[in-house]
Amino acid sequence: MRHALKAVAVSAMMSAMMSAMVSAMVSAMVSAMMSPGGAHAATPADTLVIARDISAFLSLDPQEAFEIASGDTLNNLYLRLVQHDPRDFRKIIPGAAERWEASADGRQVVFKIRSGLKFQSGNPLTAEDAAFSLRRGVLLGKPPSIILRQFGWSKDNVGQKVRAEGDRLIVSFDRPYALDLVLSAFSAAIASVVDSKLVMANARNGDLGNAWLRTRSAGAGAYRLLEWKAKDAVVIEAFPGYAGGAAPRIRRVIVRHVAEAAAQRLLLDKGDVDVAADLNPDQVRAIASNPDLKVVQVPRDTVFYLALNQANPTLAKPEVWQAARWLVDYDGIANQLFRGQYKVNQAPVAQGMAGALPERPYKLDVAKAKALLAKAGLGGGFTVSVDAMAATPYREIAQSLQSTFGQAGIVLDLRVAEPSQVLTRYRERRHDMIVFVWSPDYSDPSSTIEFFARNTDNGAGVANKNAAWRNHWLIPQLTVETEQASREIDPPARVQRYGHLQRVLRDDSPFVFMMQKDDPVAMRKNVQNYGGGVTFDSTHYHIIEKK
Repeated sequence: MRHALKAVAVSAMMSAMMSAMVSAMVSAMVSAMMSPGGAHAATPADTLVIARDISAFLSLDPQEAFEIASGDTLNNLYLRLVQHDPRDFRKIIPGAAERWEASADGRQVVFKIRSGLKFQSGNPLTAEDAAFSLRRGVLLGKPPSIILRQFGWSKDNVGQKVRAEGDRLIVSFDRPYALDLVLSAFSAAIASVVDSKLVMANARNGDLGNAWLRTRSAGAGAYRLLEWKAKDAVVIEAFPGYAGGAAPRIRRVIVRHVAEAAAQRLLLDKGDVDVAADLNPDQVRAIASNPDLKVVQVPRDTVFYLALNQANPTLAKPEVWQAARWLVDYDGIANQLFRGQYKVNQAPVAQGMAGALPERPYKLDVAKAKALLAKAGLGGGFTVSVDAMAATPYREIAQSLQSTFGQAGIVLDLRVAEPSQVLTRYRERRHDMIVFVWSPDYSDPSSTIEFFARNTDNGAGVANKNAAWRNHWLIPQLTVETEQASREIDPPARVQRYGHLQRVLRDDSPFVFMMQKDDPVAMRKNVQNYGGGVTFDSTHYHIIEKK
């Protein structure tokens, strides 16, 4: 305990010093941006500055955060139990665990924790830290806990199911699970190993340090946190003691909150930032004429969907679900509105992931939608609200839906708001319809299916608050089938089960799956090795360099 308290004191002192330095740097950059005549202001050679919309960045606690905006930051602050190879996302490689072995019956996996790992506090990383972190994910019961609870773990049994013995982490299950599913789940942010001594030294009222860790870090990743100001910037610095991979080549990374794509483009053109993450199609095309810039395409498994809240009696009619599918101008949105940044995907699992469905059975067909609405007794149409974030592509997709739904007599009342406000409204189930996004937490179809196809209790106090719960869609039979799929240890049979579940979600659910993102990231030409995998939090900063 004394060691942990000392670490806290040192950390606080360093944080104060770094904060002043970082604030000065950001202020200098802003001043340069505002300088008369728009003078070029290149970023420092050892610093990567990224412009992106981080307004939905809500927490730094890896056992709580579930937002795309914070994903890359957490991936670089923490070392996860296992991780994806940053240069070949298909491969799972050691993280905090050096190696692993599954029992023949699929009910237990033993992980050997690497020796010599240290947290940024100076504390050694142990098997007990790894066990504490997994148990903490279940005990906190935050939204990402669904990833661990799928293994039958609960607040009552996780103490027995997850334990440390010497340098080994031992996880047990009541039923068999495929090893590839377990490893994929343990590559997610919730499997980040946190410094248990530091976190528990800051715990209050049984919160396992959650309130403290929301704005701080306690990891062993390639970078340590210097500063996070909500809706302003995140600043991280290379951790010299990092032993989870190659040493960082960029000393400091600053992620600046720039909500508007036009502002991101301006900053990139002037050299005030190195990377612009949220440009629209016209801006991406314009990059081609600038010899100092380039665009890197990152294939994401990010899917955009329309959800219909079943608490609204009109939206609970299956004919309305079906009509909605025929009222989306899929090709118009993908090919005309966004011109190649998105592609049509009408199932929950994105193309490129195992088990993805290639079929596209739906297209814009207003007559067919009108017939379905008449069958539901809604031939005269109706008015309903639809929520969307005030950002691309949500706002543009919602506007397209407003036009095509209107052709069938459905008046959509658009409620466009800040991302954090829309997310809160969705989580509190205060929407009618909503345009939203899903990106899997790990590279296995179970991550997506668990989010959409599991719900046996619509009560407010349940731990499972996934998409089905948020839309009051009670599905006990589909939940049983989802559990059966997750426990199938034969890989081909598991993919087959997920194919069936996807067709149910695609054709007979209150979700309309529309688009998949093909993420273009614009950057200065001297930025090398910037990339990522199919999940939203897969950009490794430590391999990036500027030359």
